[in-house]
This record gives sequence, C-alpha cells and structure tokens, in this order.
Amino acid sequence: MKVNLLIIGAGRSGTTSLYEYLKDHPDICFSNFKEIPYFTVPDIFTRGESYYHSFFKPKYQKIVASSDTYLLIDPEAPKKIYHYNPEIRFIIMLREPISRAYSSYIYAIKNGHEKKSTSFIESFNNEKKNIEKEDIAVKNNLGHFYTGLYHKHIKNWMEYFPRENFLLIKTDELKNDYKNVLNKISNFLNINNFLDKREVRTNEAAGVKNMFLHRLIINRNSSLRKFLRKILPDSIKSVIFNSGIIEKIKFLNKKQTSYKTMNQKEQDIVKNYFKKDLGQLKDEFGISFNS
Repeated sequence: MKVNLLIIGAGRSGTTSLYEYLKDHPDICFSNFKEIPYFTVPDIFTRGESYYHSFFKPKYQKIVASSDTYLLIDPEAPKKIYHYNPEIRFIIMLREPISRAYSSYIYAIKNGHEKKSTSFIESFNNEKKNIEKEDIAVKNNLGHFYTGLYHKHIKNWMEYFPRENFLLIKTDELKNDYKNVLNKISNFLNINNFLDKREVRTNEAAGVKNMFLHRLIINRNSSLRKFLRKILPDSIKSVIFNSGIIEKIKFLNKKQTSYKTMNQKEQDIVKNYFKKDLGQLKDEFGISFNS
C-alpha cells in the first residue's frame, strides 16, 4: 500500500471542507483523521512507513489519501515524498492571500500561537525571524504571509513532480460551486463522480475553551509531550492516534467566537508583499483573485 493522494495546503484555505467531501467517497480511503504530519515532523518521519500506514485501512479503494497543511511550505518535503511515491498526486487549495494571512493571524491569536497584544502589522514585521526557525509548526503557525507565496511554493514542488500531478483549486470555487469542483476532482483522480453530496461549511472562527489543555495537545515541544514520546513505544502511539481521542478532545475544547475584520490600511500595507508572486501565479497557472 502507498498513499497516492495528498492535500498539501494551503492552511486556512478550506482544506477541512475539502476533506469532508473526500473522506466519504467510496473510491477514496482517507486516513483515520485529517492530518498526519509524517513527512514534515522529523521524529514522526523516523518511525517509518509502517507507522504512517497504520493510519489507513484501505479495502478496495483505488485512492489512499491524507492531508498535511505543513507540506506546502516545507522545502524538504517534496524530495521525501518523491522517494516514497513518485506517482503521488496533490491537491492544493488557494485562497486570496491577504485574507488568508489575516485568517491565519486570527487563528494564531485564538489558539495561543500569537500573543493577543500582537497586531496584524506587527505579525507581518515579525514574520521573517519566525520562518527562519527550523520547527515547521512555528513556520506554519506564524508564517501568515509566507504561506501565501503560492507560486514560490508550488514551483518548489514541481521541481520533483510534473504539473499533471497537481490540482489547484481556489477556495472561492469550492465555496461558490462545490459540485463543479468535485467533478474536477473525480476527473483528476479518475474515480466515479461524487453523488448527491451536500454542501460542507466548516467553522473558521473557532476558538478554544481551555488554552492550557489546547497547548498541551498541540505543543510537541512541551516537557510532558517529550517525556511521553520517549517512554511510549511506537505501537502505543499509533493506537492513541488511531483511536481519535486527540481529535475528539480538540473538538470538545472548541468554542464559537468572532473577530474584527481587517481594515483597508492593513490590506494596503501587506498588499505589495504578494504582488510579484501573484503576477507569476497568474502568468504561469492562470490563477488570479478578486481582492
């Protein structure tokens, strides 16, 4: 068995909605839960393919799929995945980058990755030092703007895989015409059409009820997490993850919340950051956004 489809990002661009559509298709075996950071987190990668494959229970399905939104911005991941399966295919969700950056910033505030006192523009000014860090989780959680350099990241992936291995989907396409997008996906994967699938909407503004519990679950560098990784055998770790208990705790710890919208001044300050990359994205892939 080899995984032959990955959703690789971009985070905060509708990947959870896409997952909800894909996981119920009879021709697709999706991993036991949405994201498995096997190729992006070194200590998970060292556990080997048997550990990775323990999260999949394929029967007759021709597509074995998973997701990891850390992947898009990880410069080392394409080479690892090429050696794992050079025939693998990818779906990338692309959201207008300024709004995606703001959504990422708000998510980081709500989930404790950014200090509440950090403004959107301060996060923009602080980003360079954050994306230089080795920890991919830090790059993802604080790289609000860097992640939106879509052309840069896609070209890195296409150094290893041909263009036809990628399906690029704009978030607005999925939101406004999901049936057409699902048809594109079925054609891309050469599987049966999605039948009578209801529209999926996920809660983008979810915060957390208990920040201490949330940080305990998500912070791989906490003393407790490091201790547990050291004493628990891989077989037990796999059982814990496959049980779904961590995802259930995350879900129960969520709460509905709201946040202020981005103002025009903030948009104008960061707009120039994306200008060159957006031009390249349009010229090479025909993708542009209404901003």
